[in-house]
Amino acid sequence: MIFPVLNVDISNKGNTVVKFLLRDEARETERRTPIIPAHAKELLQQGIQLDVESSDKRIFSDAEYEEAGCRMVPSGTWTGVSSDTLIVGLKELPERPLNLNCRMVHFAHVYKEQTGWQTELQRFGRGGGVLFDIEYLTRNDGRRVAAFGYWAGWMGAALAVWRYLAKKLGETGPNRALSSFDSREQIIAEIEALAKRANCTPKAIVIGANGRSGSGAIAALELAGAEITKWDMAETANMDRDALLSHEILVNCVLVNGPGLLLATQTHLAAENSNLTMISDVACDPFSSFNPLPVYKEPTSWTSPFITLGTNAKGEEIELTSIDNLPSLIPKEASEDFSEQFLPSLLNFDQGEEWQSAKAVFDEKLAKC
Repeated sequence: MIFPVLNVDISNKGNTVVKFLLRDEARETERRTPIIPAHAKELLQQGIQLDVESSDKRIFSDAEYEEAGCRMVPSGTWTGVSSDTLIVGLKELPERPLNLNCRMVHFAHVYKEQTGWQTELQRFGRGGGVLFDIEYLTRNDGRRVAAFGYWAGWMGAALAVWRYLAKKLGETGPNRALSSFDSREQIIAEIEALAKRANCTPKAIVIGANGRSGSGAIAALELAGAEITKWDMAETANMDRDALLSHEILVNCVLVNGPGLLLATQTHLAAENSNLTMISDVACDPFSSFNPLPVYKEPTSWTSPFITLGTNAKGEEIELTSIDNLPSLIPKEASEDFSEQFLPSLLNFDQGEEWQSAKAVFDEKLAKC
């Protein structure tokens, strides 16, 4: 189906009141928010009208938003608001309504032609709405204005080293149904206590160490006193796979968009020189033909965070964790960090270069539907 590129005026000039609605997330495990109460107050002080949908799962309570001055509305109100409202969220939308007439900002995960991408974009085409995908809110230099990368890396590495230490002690660790933590301090306490009792030095490697996600992974591994090897583009360009396999823990923070990077296959994991026992694939892209870790077929989950891939040459079990919404496990810290990054762009809606960039990508992809 072909939709014409909509000639939507996304400028707010003159005395037009900018209207935002912070929606309640559809995913039951999603407790994060892109706007924390403190920043909601700043938006209101700048003359932006901000309504907030009531939520029984958001890490910040309705009362905190009310105290900031927001008007609370029922969950699901977004489906009936005026078309000049920007609906602010994080994750994917429910399947209804079929036609979307509003301007919306969230992570849609459709521009790489993922399963169902055309169906999702066609909803905007039929309704006349606009999608500003957060992943494509970029400055002229190509850098994203806001991301959860640090906390994804932190949580992914934390789960891996937590499980590694627990297994050393003959304990279960986090290999059970997970739920979000009210604070990262709970996780820090677990890892530090296990590290003291295990009295060992995990040997870990972080791929993509120079990025946001990589820096988060390094910080989590340091809690356990790990010996950390840090690799980025220079090291993977001419990779020493034997050196990679010599580590016990592998944390991958590189999300690739094309061919070229292959970290390990099932054959590599079982090689004579392989010491790997724990893999955390923070990038979590098993459905891509360019997946640098083609050793699993689908993400792990909160209910089953780890899967067994087999054994290394020593007969030791190799486990993998790859959860696609890692920052949701520590929603408070993740929300505070993201909201801080996102606030300047929200205050500049919709005149900033990032909004123009996201709109251009939307127009391009919609035209291909």
